Amino acid sequence: MARPRIVVVFGPGASRDPRDMHWSSAAAEVLDSFAERVDVDLNKDQTAEERAAQVDAALADADGLVLVGWGDQGMGYLSAERLARAPRLRYIGSTCHYTQAAFIDVQAAVERGIAMTETAPCMSPWVAEYEFALGLAALRNIPQEHRIVGDNGWVHWKQMPERPETPDRLQGRRVGLAGFGEIHRHLARMLAPFDTDWEAFDPYVPEERIAAAGGRKAEDLAAMAARSEVFFIAIPPTPETIGIINRDVICALPNEAVFVLVSRMAVVEQPPLLERLQAGELRAALDVFSPEPPPPDDPLRTLPNVIHTPHRAGTTYGAHRGVFTGQCEDARRHFAGEPLRYPLRPELVAIFAKASGQR
Repeated sequence: MARPRIVVVFGPGASRDPRDMHWSSAAAEVLDSFAERVDVDLNKDQTAEERAAQVDAALADADGLVLVGWGDQGMGYLSAERLARAPRLRYIGSTCHYTQAAFIDVQAAVERGIAMTETAPCMSPWVAEYEFALGLAALRNIPQEHRIVGDNGWVHWKQMPERPETPDRLQGRRVGLAGFGEIHRHLARMLAPFDTDWEAFDPYVPEERIAAAGGRKAEDLAAMAARSEVFFIAIPPTPETIGIINRDVICALPNEAVFVLVSRMAVVEQPPLLERLQAGELRAALDVFSPEPPPPDDPLRTLPNVIHTPHRAGTTYGAHRGVFTGQCEDARRHFAGEPLRYPLRPELVAIFAKASGQR
C-alpha cells in the first residue's frame, strides 16, 4: 500500500522560527515512519495570495496536512473551494484552541469526510504541573521569601506574615476546581497523594467522571468557593464563561484562601478580586492578566500577597513541540485506521467562532 503524502506547513513565524519552537526530531520520526513528507516553507516576503497558491499546489495530491505551530501559519482560509482542489485530502492537524473557523471551512471539511485534530490539550500536563506549583508556592510564600533572601534579607519565624490559622499545607485541604477539562483532570491526579477533599464545578462533565477521578461534582460555583481553602481556575473563555468567577464567587472564598488562575483573566471579574487582595483577605497566584502584559502600575504586579508569572504555564519548548508531535501521532493513527486521540470537536469550534465573530 502506498504511503500517504503529508504536507507539513512551516509559516513565517511572528517571533520565532517554527522549526525552532515547534518542530522536533520526534515529530520527524513519527511522520517519516509512515508517510511521504512534503515540507512547505512560507515566508513573510510573499503575498497572502502567493502563500495560498504554494499550499494549494502541495495539497493537490496530498492525503494529509499538518501545521507547524499555532494557527494557520499564513496559508490563508481553507474555503470549500480550496478544499475541493485537494481531492485526496483526508486529514488536517492543527493547534489553535478551537479557533479553526478562522482559517478552515470546518463544515465543508466535515462533509468531505476529512478527519481533523486539535492538539492544544497536549499542553494540559504542562499547565497542570505549573498550576499545582503555583498553588504550593502561594501556600508557603515561596517567591516572596526568595526575593527577601536575594535582597540580603532574612525571615525569622516570628516575622512570618501569615496568621496561626492560615492554611500552610496542601495536605488535607478543601480544594475547589473551577472547570474539569483536560488540565484539571491532570491536576486531580496530582492532588491524590495529598488526601485533599476536592470537588469540581463543570456543568458539561457528568458526576460519574468526577467521582471516578476521586472528587465530587459541585452544582453551585459560589457554594463551592465558600468551601475552598485552595481554589484552582482553568475555565476557558467562551461566551458562557466570561466573568463566570464573579463577585459572588470571589466574595464567597474564605479569608486566607489561595486563588490560582491559569486559563484566562477574562473568566474573572477583576474589581472584586482586587478588592479582596488589597484588603489582605486572599492570596493569589496568577499566570494570566488582562491586558497582557499588565500596566506597570497594576497592583497585581506589586501586592505582597500575589504571585505573578508571565503567562508561562503552557509556554515552553516541550509543550509547543508536544502539540505538533500530537498532530503527527494522530495522523499516523488516522492512516492506520485507529481512533484519533485528539479529534476536533466542531461544537467547540462553533462556540469560539461565535465569541470572536468568525465566519
